[in-house]
Amino acid sequence: MARNEECFLLRIVTEDGREGWGEAHGSPYLSRAVVDAPLTHVTCQGLRSILLGQDTTDIPALRRRMEKGTQWIGRDGVVMQTIAAAELALWDLAGQRADLPVSRLLARDARDSMPCYASDKVAATPELTARRIMAERKLGFRAHKLGWPPFGQSEAGDVAFLEAARDVAPDATLMVDAAQAFDEQTALSRARAFARFDLGWIEEPLDRDDLLGQARLKVASPVPIASGEGECGLPGLMRIAPLVDILQADITRCGILAARDAACHVPRVCSHSFTTPLNVVMHTHWLAATPNSWFVEWPVSKFAIWEAYFTDVTAHRHGVVTLPDIPGWGIRPDLTALSEFLIPYQNGL
Repeated sequence: MARNEECFLLRIVTEDGREGWGEAHGSPYLSRAVVDAPLTHVTCQGLRSILLGQDTTDIPALRRRMEKGTQWIGRDGVVMQTIAAAELALWDLAGQRADLPVSRLLARDARDSMPCYASDKVAATPELTARRIMAERKLGFRAHKLGWPPFGQSEAGDVAFLEAARDVAPDATLMVDAAQAFDEQTALSRARAFARFDLGWIEEPLDRDDLLGQARLKVASPVPIASGEGECGLPGLMRIAPLVDILQADITRCGILAARDAACHVPRVCSHSFTTPLNVVMHTHWLAATPNSWFVEWPVSKFAIWEAYFTDVTAHRHGVVTLPDIPGWGIRPDLTALSEFLIPYQNGL
């Protein structure tokens, strides 16, 4: 856990000494409790007691075992996020056993690279936003996302932000993250005002639970609608899939199995990968193996914060992430660098 940031890194170690790594995007303290909770009932136990001693080769079976063993403590939220971290660690182990990158394990015809877009919160003013976009273009990006306050506070202000971005990046793909700021009428008004900027999408314009509003907005909006990052399992993803043009699954919340199933029901999928380099690389593996994938989210500021805590970090080049031909994820946390942030086990590290 880096200062002012949060994620939960999970390591699964097998009897033969292999290490698999996964991540949950959420509170590390709550996820740790999901791992350590003692068995009080067959459907109320922590992941440690569920997984300890199990064969790691059948990932779908272990996923079902984890879900069944935690039914009484949560069928969504932090429990499912932590199960996703465990599932991802199992995929890392599977890639190592097969001597394949996870992408090739998921699909033999997986791509070697994926385009990525620069993702960051909007700067305080349109002028500073233009500087941000220019800096990202110097790094090679040709796709950029803006969002979060002060974006969303007024239509005129939002248009000014987009005008500033489009002026310095006339050929770029631009996206907007509304961060659930609008009601249905406001969202439609914004979509109409934004149409001239040829946006890739408007992300989460409405409250995540306003399903009827999202259904109507998808039909009426002249700009594609994206959502899905908050869903922690297949039921949630399938609830959202009919309501969006782009599904933004976050495998550090829902896992690969659920994201892969849901991806078959939407025109396009992109990642929500807004924490560590491990997060970005894992999503790149999944999307490279997904036929209808579009972009990997590259969190420019977050990546810079976390990069020092990982080894063999994969960099983008000209806005494209190329996956290394290394078994598993091909990236590892640097435990020495992370040592001051580790949450110790009750009985020691």
